[in-house]
Amino acid sequence: MKLENTSEIIPEENLVMIVYGKGGTGKTTFAASAPKPLILDFENGSKYLGSRGISADVVRMDSWLTTDDKRDLMNLLKDHDTIIIDPLGEAMDKLIDSPDIKGLKYRTGDGSPTMAGWGEIKKQMRNFIKFLRDTKKNVIIVSHVAEIQTEQGLEHRIQVATKLSDEIPNMVDVISYLGVRKDGEEFKRILYTPAQGNGFDSKDRTSRIPTSVVIGEKTGWTDLMNAMKGEK
Repeated sequence: MKLENTSEIIPEENLVMIVYGKGGTGKTTFAASAPKPLILDFENGSKYLGSRGISADVVRMDSWLTTDDKRDLMNLLKDHDTIIIDPLGEAMDKLIDSPDIKGLKYRTGDGSPTMAGWGEIKKQMRNFIKFLRDTKKNVIIVSHVAEIQTEQGLEHRIQVATKLSDEIPNMVDVISYLGVRKDGEEFKRILYTPAQGNGFDSKDRTSRIPTSVVIGEKTGWTDLMNAMKGEK
């Protein structure tokens, strides 16, 4: 057992984050701008990146990861600094439909997951994200947004199966909403990380991210890192 003082602990350089927002705002493009990215593409959303001059290694996932896939991923991670799940909701759907979640224990008569099935789904997704987090690589989880009208107004939530909505945020350092704002004749991408509340899922364990950061199409990650350092 090693005793340490918080004043002496140097924060790890990797960042584990969720970026979410509407379709077409540039979430995948932002993720691909991180160092040496590897995209686990569960939605085939990367197919046009190359034609737009964006270079990133991609594994197009037609189904949830098998044991062999996870072994291959271990080898691929050696040559990459960032791992991207794109998008979270589609990855969840493929996990729910996987051969691991079959049989009377995990399925009701109409095919939906039982309580035990949801428990297994949550365990597998939680363990996968923890595995990626513990590699000390950057981890970016891309998610669509669920807009929910409440008595308090319009809320913007990470789009994921409700059984996991309270668990996944606990495993990341940062949750940011990516939107587009018109500034005169120009449209700007804004990475928005407000204090919790304000109608947005949000989180900043680093306490170094400004509420809003303007990011470029191909420089998003660098722009975020500079903003965390207080640079413009």
